[in-house]
Amino acid sequence: MAELNGKVALITGAARGQGRAHAITLARAGADIAALDICHDLPYPRYGLATQADLDDTVHEVQSLGRRALALVADVRSASAMEAAVQATISTFGHIDILICNAGIADMATTWDVTEEWWDVMLDVNLKGAWLAAKYVVPQMIAQQRGGRIIMTSSVAGLKGMAGLSHYCAAKWGVVGLARSLALEVAPFGITVNTLHPTGVDTPLITGMAQAAGMPKAQLVDQLRDGHPLPVDLVAPQDIANAALWLVSDAARYVTGLELKIDAGEMLR
Repeated sequence: MAELNGKVALITGAARGQGRAHAITLARAGADIAALDICHDLPYPRYGLATQADLDDTVHEVQSLGRRALALVADVRSASAMEAAVQATISTFGHIDILICNAGIADMATTWDVTEEWWDVMLDVNLKGAWLAAKYVVPQMIAQQRGGRIIMTSSVAGLKGMAGLSHYCAAKWGVVGLARSLALEVAPFGITVNTLHPTGVDTPLITGMAQAAGMPKAQLVDQLRDGHPLPVDLVAPQDIANAALWLVSDAARYVTGLELKIDAGEMLR
């Protein structure tokens, strides 16, 4: 579908799950990859995050496809770290054509049980992290004068309210507002900005959410499946990467401000 030879993609949250699928899929289409992840746990969410070994595995998989790969260990909540990561990408590859703001966390609690720390971390990782990535990549894209593609990972939780996920929903709705505003700002430079809205994806995040909520993973999967008109429990990371591949390809060159749902029909209800 896409021919990405000569393109460079910076992907946050690339060590595992959806981020790894994005990296491998874009590399298979010809892109070189700057793969960024935090590679250590945070006090919140209440499950383990990706490791250095996970990030190394992503890099090795990209390289096995004959593409160049750069591992970047950085916290998307940090302006200095994200500025340095963007500069390292430019120093290595010379340009950035694609940005996928995929880094994200999730956890479950009623609104009144969410602590101030939980709220701040959720918003900082899922929303501030996307803003900081765009803040430092967009000027580079503009200076290159060759357009660009930006994708931000939201969720079906960025399109509707969900009990037990108010802080997550707030962050993911915020991503939509950020992306739509940015799309208007960068359109004169030939840069598109779109959001992805998956339902539950079969990644370590689902296992972690169930663990944090003190429920069996199967119970959480059952709840997610009940919301799907299509007969599927969880969609695959590859399903999300396929959607991203289309958005960064020339086939979608005039698509911007789109909220692309990969939700097994969940938003039909």
